[in-house]
Amino acid sequence: MAVLFTGATGFLGSRILRHLLAEDGDDRPVTVLGRGGEESLRARIETALDGLDGLAGAATPRGRLRYVSADLTLPGLGLTDDDRRALTDACSVVWHCAAHLALHDDPVPLFKANVLGTRRVLDLATEAAGARVVHLSTAYVAGGRAEGHIREVDLDGGHGFLTPYEESKYTAERAVHAWSARTGRGATILRPSLLVSDRPVHGSGQRQPLAVLAFLLHEALRRRAEDDPALASLLDGGDAHGSGLRVRVRAGGGGALNLVPVEYAAHAAVCAARAAAARPGATAGVRTVHLTHPHNTPFATAVKVLERLYPGLSLDLVDDLDDPDSYESLFAHHLASLLVFTAQRRTYDRSNLLQDAADLPDPKPLDAAYLADATGEAVAPAPAA
Repeated sequence: MAVLFTGATGFLGSRILRHLLAEDGDDRPVTVLGRGGEESLRARIETALDGLDGLAGAATPRGRLRYVSADLTLPGLGLTDDDRRALTDACSVVWHCAAHLALHDDPVPLFKANVLGTRRVLDLATEAAGARVVHLSTAYVAGGRAEGHIREVDLDGGHGFLTPYEESKYTAERAVHAWSARTGRGATILRPSLLVSDRPVHGSGQRQPLAVLAFLLHEALRRRAEDDPALASLLDGGDAHGSGLRVRVRAGGGGALNLVPVEYAAHAAVCAARAAAARPGATAGVRTVHLTHPHNTPFATAVKVLERLYPGLSLDLVDDLDDPDSYESLFAHHLASLLVFTAQRRTYDRSNLLQDAADLPDPKPLDAAYLADATGEAVAPAPAA
């Protein structure tokens, strides 16, 4: 039996792969599909695993790894007929973790990678007799639904979507359901919320979503600081504009984000996939599992992170932002990807997760200190030459 895996260099995918490789008693070969030549793919995966091994203080067994060049955006994944026969022979499970992640990007590349790419992976899985599919989605397929309790069985696009990314992942989930109904095969859909980690993987090139936002804002502030010595002082840890810099941020009161540690999500993903495969009747139907935190993080806590990163900065959350000054406009522009979610007060059902990962302790509530560690590397000063 064999395992096929896409998305092995991703923030969550690399950690899932490491868990799979480290499982005791599992000797199945794991073939990773990814862009570029096989040597380039091998190098990227080795780099990701090296970084994770450094965090864990233990080496990942890699003897079972195989590498095959493939591309989600190409017909047939760019594979030859011989490749497909070799990959699907005795394949027992297909892990599809690859995706294009961009909150406000052109929807066309998102559709090509996340929808058409998923269909192409499902076509490959069809050729593997009896193989299950594990599909990595997102809790944000709930789209524009701001309130209420989202069940793991819910898949309703009636509330619309806040970003093209959400819609692409929603459509991909529908494709998985259609594939399962058509083939009579089993599938597990994993829905993580916003992934974070206070333990950056150095040298891997991986950036978590919050760190990307922090970096974009930091770079914009740095450019503005070239003409504003007081702002430059703030960015270097000093006071700014005498008594500090006070900025209003338009955000709905009471909003919250569901942030989940990526290490917890990876472990839970493997537990859920293993439980689904062992469950009676697992050869058919779709089981969806929320990889979410039991406690939402108030948006106000996320905002406090910026105040920790920039002593002297104070952010005031307001319902309406009238006549914004230049700094307030700057923050509104570069935090737009995050501010779009500030009206959310919804919670997530975790029944299947708690059943499938019963022995896995829940993550602790996340505070501003944890989130500051998650984003701090993005705004840390460059080391001296």
